[in-house]
Amino acid sequence: MRQRLSMRSLSGFTLIELIITMVVIAVLTAIAIPNYTAYIQRSNRSEARSALLEGATWMERWRTQTGVYGDTTATPTVAPAAFPFAQVPATGTAKYTIAAPTIAAAGIGYLITATPVGAMAADPCGAFSINETGQRLPAAPAYCWSR
Repeated sequence: MRQRLSMRSLSGFTLIELIITMVVIAVLTAIAIPNYTAYIQRSNRSEARSALLEGATWMERWRTQTGVYGDTTATPTVAPAAFPFAQVPATGTAKYTIAAPTIAAAGIGYLITATPVGAMAADPCGAFSINETGQRLPAAPAYCWSR
């Protein structure tokens, strides 16, 4: 009798215990992967918004130096050739492409747009834009600019 109990305690896991463990892992994975994906998308959006705001600051410095937002040597006024932003992130695979600023007539305004590409192409927020007044587009949904 004593020998049987010691053999039974060394026998290992049962099939039911393994299945329950696999189910628990599957449930945790089903919860974790969508949350992680949403976190990565929010992070990429944040980086695109930062690049747009940095681009707007760059445009304001350009206007301070030249008196207009565009390149005054070109007719009609076009975006400055020196605009340093092309994609987000700056190196590696692009998540957003940043278009050279669209300059309003006579160089009195601009619109910078970040368009999602690649993994972010299906992002529900779509493209982000900012103009010379600081107006952030799209205006809705609000969470796109706030998170």
